[in-house]
Amino acid sequence: MAPVKASRMAPTNSEKVRRTTPAASLISRHRPICRPGHPFEQPVNILALLRRAVPEQGWRAPSIPNLSASDLRSLRHIFSFRHYDAEPSAEDTNDPGILQRLFAHGLCVDLDSAQSTLHPLAIDKLVEAGLLYEENRGIKSHFQAQRYNGLIFFSDFFRWESDPDFVLPIGPAGNYLALLTIRRHVESTLDLGCGCGVQSLLAARHSNRVIATDINLRALALTRFNAQLNDIHNIETRHGSYFEPVKDQRFDLIVANLPYVITPEKRLVYRTVDQPGDAGTHERLNEIPAYLKEDGFAQILINWVHEKNQDPSEPIRRTIEGRYVNAWLIHNASKQPLQYARMWLKHGNRSNPRKLEKMEQSWLRWYRGHHIEQIALGAIFLQRRSSQRNWFCSATVNRTLEEQAGKQFLRLFAAQDYLDKIDDPNILLNEAFLPVDLDFAGDEDRPIVYANHGSRFELRIRPSTKAILQTLDGKMTLENPIQVVSHESGKEAVQIRHEVLADMKELLKFGIILPQSFIPLVQPLSSDSNPVRWD
Repeated sequence: MAPVKASRMAPTNSEKVRRTTPAASLISRHRPICRPGHPFEQPVNILALLRRAVPEQGWRAPSIPNLSASDLRSLRHIFSFRHYDAEPSAEDTNDPGILQRLFAHGLCVDLDSAQSTLHPLAIDKLVEAGLLYEENRGIKSHFQAQRYNGLIFFSDFFRWESDPDFVLPIGPAGNYLALLTIRRHVESTLDLGCGCGVQSLLAARHSNRVIATDINLRALALTRFNAQLNDIHNIETRHGSYFEPVKDQRFDLIVANLPYVITPEKRLVYRTVDQPGDAGTHERLNEIPAYLKEDGFAQILINWVHEKNQDPSEPIRRTIEGRYVNAWLIHNASKQPLQYARMWLKHGNRSNPRKLEKMEQSWLRWYRGHHIEQIALGAIFLQRRSSQRNWFCSATVNRTLEEQAGKQFLRLFAAQDYLDKIDDPNILLNEAFLPVDLDFAGDEDRPIVYANHGSRFELRIRPSTKAILQTLDGKMTLENPIQVVSHESGKEAVQIRHEVLADMKELLKFGIILPQSFIPLVQPLSSDSNPVRWD
């Protein structure tokens, strides 16, 4: 993620990463970089090594490694063979803990262990390329690595967090966006604010072409590095702010994990908005429709401001009104300013309560000065529709998303299109409906129905509606089970009809039931053929 800011050019050699190891140490011990008895595979450029060893004024995040295609293939195979991010089995003599120490925790490992684990790659070659460095007679990694959905991603360790060119690892926000993304095959995808490239590489699997943009040149370089590492070749990177690099272009899919934290500070560039409050969020929502093809989708993570007693969706609804898009807004939570400040400030400040309290008060003064009462967290789906009346849906979902929800939201958009054409609810009585991925909670008098896969929507319904949902099979019309329930319960059919129709629109809105004509869309989410997952 990267906001609009003055661009800093790519680091020069003199700006490359500083290390704490004295230069004389590397000169006097350059031969043991390889295991004893193993000569260098090629001469070492001592000056290049010194540039990575000599501390300079200030700190900068490291330059992106420069590895050949064959070395990248070897590195990919090593991570796979060593079961990186997997628990070692009792039979596994090649302890994957060395990779974990190097690339997950940023710890120092002894030279022999590093060479053995990374064989056939030579340690001196990885040092010269900028992936590893020497410290205290051991080896450390400049970058952390994560395995995600069968791919390997390199990004920065959090020790570089304050650097303006810091590239964020895959975290809860990146994972959330990946799970929400609608993954149908498309011609073109735009990854807006690509970071380490996780959304780009995932989209490359179902896109003919992906364009990844960022204001941060290191982020673009890491995206290219990760694409090459994973043998993906349909991603193009472009440098610039927001939509500047893709002016006058349109896409089938846009994914955006941009800076959204509403904060007075500018210390952490990767998460800091470039405009006061949530102005940047509303500006992006205004811009995005113009870059979508007809029927194209955009998924964006957002935080926004609303008044204390206001429907959280109302500010977003007003912003996109008249923008020729259908919209589904997911509201995960709303927080008071102090709760919101603590959520972001606790990271890195737990050990200094006095500093934490001082920063909290500073944030609260800023919130009061900007009349901020509540801050909402969530995500929004936009679909370009310029040829018909547009609609807006929203719901609060406060349960963690744990599996791919893209197919679910395709259903929700189709269901809302269907509902938007219905003026008389009685038309639903002659339609056959199929329940989809649902379960029940609550007691018999106050039942709750909820989606048991994807985004966990839930809805309180009437007992008669529950009884009818349990009989629907996608073949009989709604009127048939109404007559059955009326007979079994002794209630008048007209009363049951009135109760059920009142619930039906909400059930359709959440995709908990779908018309029989939608059955091709009803592959269970639990059997998604290409789920996004942590390995």
